[in-house]
Amino acid sequence: MRTLIFDISGEYALFKKPYSPMSPVSYPLPPPPTVLGILGAVLGYDKTNYHQRLNYENVRIGVALRQPTRVYRAALNLLQTKTGTDSFFRPLAAENTHTQVPCEFLRQPEFRLYISGLETEIADDLAARLQTGRSAYTVTLGWANCFAELTWVGEATAQPLVANEWQAATAVPLAAGVQIHYDDRRRYHRQRIPVVMNGERIVSRYQEIVLAEDGQSIRGHGGAGVLYAIDSTTIAFL
Repeated sequence: MRTLIFDISGEYALFKKPYSPMSPVSYPLPPPPTVLGILGAVLGYDKTNYHQRLNYENVRIGVALRQPTRVYRAALNLLQTKTGTDSFFRPLAAENTHTQVPCEFLRQPEFRLYISGLETEIADDLAARLQTGRSAYTVTLGWANCFAELTWVGEATAQPLVANEWQAATAVPLAAGVQIHYDDRRRYHRQRIPVVMNGERIVSRYQEIVLAEDGQSIRGHGGAGVLYAIDSTTIAFL
């Protein structure tokens, strides 16, 4: 499979979990629906139809950590716009117009994204934009104020892995037959993330994944059809 590879990084990231609307906490990596939004921003697709234009059900996405996971927690001083401001969002006199919201950010994150399954014309356009540093819209790491920087790596062909034992550079889905070899003195994230989301923002499939917090390879075996080889690198699509 033709696979486009690029890095995305920034000072902060927040990929908000849906069960934490008031005190946002972050996934340790961008889930596939978030990556689709990033692709749509680079290509300039409208937010109402980028899922369909990218053929979201067929796109394959792999995510690798390029830096160890670092979490930063802070209380943001936000403006209370429901009752504390006028129609132009100016604070009302003698009103306490601010509210503090505890947030969890990823500090100086960097990820390597592997994108496969795009139509040829779309893949060519995406590759050209990434190579020349052109993005139609501003790309962010989750929240709108977490600006992102994109770095083109290249493209390659992903071949199904035939070896039973492997070391994956990416997060690994806990699909049928996948066995993870957990190493002592290493920390892992095991989380359930959204994987497929349609244009109405309805998630149709979740997936349990394993991610090494230090950003190093994950050892395991089994899982036919889950792991792929790109030259000497083993990856998994979520």
